[in-house]
Amino acid sequence: MSVEELVLFIFEMVGTVAFAISGAMVAIKKRVDVFGVIVLSAMTALGGGIVRDILIGHLPPTMFSDYRYVMVAVITSVIVFIVAYIFRDSYRKSEKTVDAVNNVFDALGLGVFTVMGAKVAIESGFTVNGILVVCLAVVTGGGLIRDVMLMEIPFVLKKRIYAVASILGGTAYHLMYIHNVNVRAASIIAVLVVFAVRILATVFKLDLPKVR
Repeated sequence: MSVEELVLFIFEMVGTVAFAISGAMVAIKKRVDVFGVIVLSAMTALGGGIVRDILIGHLPPTMFSDYRYVMVAVITSVIVFIVAYIFRDSYRKSEKTVDAVNNVFDALGLGVFTVMGAKVAIESGFTVNGILVVCLAVVTGGGLIRDVMLMEIPFVLKKRIYAVASILGGTAYHLMYIHNVNVRAASIIAVLVVFAVRILATVFKLDLPKVR
């Protein structure tokens, strides 16, 4: 494995763990059972990648051809469930803290998977199609499948400048790539852009305008 491949793998694993933790915490909050926690956690971590791979014709999706990602997501969700179960009284009483921790992991996962979505699009030969690159970045990091499974309007469409953060990160990565910025540096900068926008939006309670 080359250094570039190793960095990419580490990025993917960090994003998988971060989104798996976020998905598990959301599932626990919705009071689903342990199987539901595992499924929703896995779909949060891997569902966006499935949609991305289908859109670009990469079949079967990575989730089904490299089981390491599924294993990491499942193990992470089980650990989160066990911790929440053992300390369930404290867990329920600390809702604000839990939400804050969840938001940090969600922001990190969003940043990493936004970059991975853009990177996969570019490596698949769509460099000149900036709109597609950014769209795949947003799809990969959106957590859409999780929210649909919970019968909710996807979080990406309604709260805390979520999609906008992903769009900014995907655009930043694409622009840096076409201007020959070092790929590792571009990846880190784009992740930080998404993370910073999400955290700032949460801290200052920023949302896009709504009719009501």
